[in-house]
Amino acid sequence: MSSTSERLRRLQGLRGGRTASEAANLNRQEQPEASASDWETEVIPIEALEEGEIVENSAGECYLVTRHCVAMRQEESQPHALRGQSVFDNLLERDPSILAQLYPAYRLQQCPDFRRSAFLDIETTGLGGGAGIYAFMVGVGTFEPQERSADSSEERLNFVVRQLFMRHPGEEPALLTALADLLQGCESLVTFNGRSFDAPFLRGRYRYAGRFLPAEVGPPQALDEGTAHLDLLHPARRLWRKRLGSCALTNLERRVLGYSRAEDDVPGSLIPHLYADYLHDGDGRMMQRVFYHNREDIVSMAALTEVVCGVFSDPVAAGTGHLQPLDLLSMARLQAELERLESAEMLFRAALDQLSGRAHLAESFDGLGRLLKRQHRWEEATAVWQQWLTTVGGPDSRPYVELAKFYEWQSGDLTQAAMWTQWALHEQERSPPQNRSHEAQTELRHRLARLERKLGAGR
Repeated sequence: MSSTSERLRRLQGLRGGRTASEAANLNRQEQPEASASDWETEVIPIEALEEGEIVENSAGECYLVTRHCVAMRQEESQPHALRGQSVFDNLLERDPSILAQLYPAYRLQQCPDFRRSAFLDIETTGLGGGAGIYAFMVGVGTFEPQERSADSSEERLNFVVRQLFMRHPGEEPALLTALADLLQGCESLVTFNGRSFDAPFLRGRYRYAGRFLPAEVGPPQALDEGTAHLDLLHPARRLWRKRLGSCALTNLERRVLGYSRAEDDVPGSLIPHLYADYLHDGDGRMMQRVFYHNREDIVSMAALTEVVCGVFSDPVAAGTGHLQPLDLLSMARLQAELERLESAEMLFRAALDQLSGRAHLAESFDGLGRLLKRQHRWEEATAVWQQWLTTVGGPDSRPYVELAKFYEWQSGDLTQAAMWTQWALHEQERSPPQNRSHEAQTELRHRLARLERKLGAGR
């Protein structure tokens, strides 16, 4: 057995899940007795592990695995995970253009819904491009009509995941030809980091393999840079990075969707090595886990799309559902950026009601104060700044500076303006060295000198 497979087995032993005794009992119940050496020397082809079909086309043949997610039942151990059938039904009613203002480069304004979208994820032999680096597996999820029952005339759409797999590099032309056919008619793309990686990578493979492809086969329109393309990584970072830190898809699954993968999953960093092992020995057991990994990525992308679109379509309502206190703060800033001032204000106030911690409270007060200031709601703004400096505590000159500006330029009370400026300077001077700003102190001394001149001239 390869060193990569051995490493994966060691990682598997460190994961949470079944205990060693439970796993042993399960193995004894489900499998005949076999020694470790039998397991290591036995070779099982991928076709015997992942039921599929051989796709033959004018460029050759490759392997295709299809999974119809007709009824995505909640697992008993994860009853609240946001991956059930209702999530996918809701996704069909979502409007992708809700994100168009925030991400104009995505061209989502030309995408009415997700019914003709392709949810795409690839597994590659490396991260670079060029000769020798292949997309050996391409997974595509689409919504397709479900067979109607005899007692129902209502058409339902079923989420279907298809995975094209090249069993050796010679099958790449057939895989690319099959992918072009599979993506035909898809009007938009949904990926996770696919604008930077998946789509450019595949466009590159069509260029490199062009002389081996049939004359009529080229990059499908769905991969074109001008096609509507929702890359979930970017809105996910804007929404959840403040709370989660890592916005890896598996972390979003656990922390946002409430879903944990089975022990069959494999770390993404090992996938290129596992494919190299497969090419060497033809054993499909580790590749079966790569199929699982790729399929889970696609299903979770679809579920995450529903959550993201739901949050952006009604952020205030989402504040009582998917968004936790730090997410409220992130969403409030996004709404302010989009000039949706009413919802931004409600989210800032909701964040202040729920957050704790000096830095996060200060950020919330700062955002709300700026929002009110932009609308010239001076009485409310000054109340927020005063609440900020009395609630948060600690050396922070910002609320004092805002009050000084208000009293100088809006109220005309120069005495109050000078007092708040002195307090701001005092807060700057007693800040930790790493937080002090020489530029800010210089500006405050200049402001104070100007106010004192004005006050002197008025006497």
